[in-house]
Amino acid sequence: CKILWRDEEIARLEAGEDPLKPHVILLVDEHLQASDKEKVQERLNTWMSETIALRLKPLAELAAAEDVVGLARGIAFRLTENFGVLKRESVTEEMKSLEQTGRAQLRKYGVRFGAFNIYFPLLLKPAAAELRLILWLLKSASAHDLSPEQLPDPPRPGLTSMIVDKALPEPFYRACGYHVSGPRAVRMDILERLADLIRPLIAWRAPADNPSAQPPKGSTGDGAFRVIPEMMSILGCSSEELGGVLKALGFWNERRPARPKPVHVPRADRRAIDAKP
Repeated sequence: CKILWRDEEIARLEAGEDPLKPHVILLVDEHLQASDKEKVQERLNTWMSETIALRLKPLAELAAAEDVVGLARGIAFRLTENFGVLKRESVTEEMKSLEQTGRAQLRKYGVRFGAFNIYFPLLLKPAAAELRLILWLLKSASAHDLSPEQLPDPPRPGLTSMIVDKALPEPFYRACGYHVSGPRAVRMDILERLADLIRPLIAWRAPADNPSAQPPKGSTGDGAFRVIPEMMSILGCSSEELGGVLKALGFWNERRPARPKPVHVPRADRRAIDAKP
């Protein structure tokens, strides 16, 4: 990653031991006296640390937090190592043992415990996402055979989901804030919105005192659901693509016969029926 000043490359970034503290390598030292070189280096170091502290504020604060302890501290460390995104399934055992106190410690710093990911919603914003991707590339590009000279473009701001490029590794999408789900990569907050749409449809049951109550649109009333337009709308995809996303998330497709439509009896005929002995 290059650092430019007046369109001239003056330094580059290299990964450090701390994911949030890359090394700034000065490239113009031969043109500077030792005292000036030291000042420029210090200024660039300060600029880099301040940029990270500002754009990745929730993650930087969590990494330095002293009030996060126990299992919560371990999850905080994993979040830092993964630049603020963590598959929930990767910490299943920890989550089973994490008490409400520990969850509250992490939520205090902006962590969201989603159905599929643990992440910082604020870090999905364009400026933060761009910096997280840069830091991930510094650390992991070579491990995934990504050339520094031909790095892939990040998703454009505002994109809720996209077709997966199979030539790119899944961690690239995660560094951008997207969860690979079958044929599409879905932005993590949008994936949670999808889960929020599905959850009540699966849970709905007719109340005991009104067994003939009509289920909400999309619910079958027996633990299943039907795809509704809102689901495709938030992802910006077709029903077929949504089906692939849902299958990758663990749902399965089951074809059922359509419910018979109620027969409409004209009012005059109803009176005639009622009048029969």
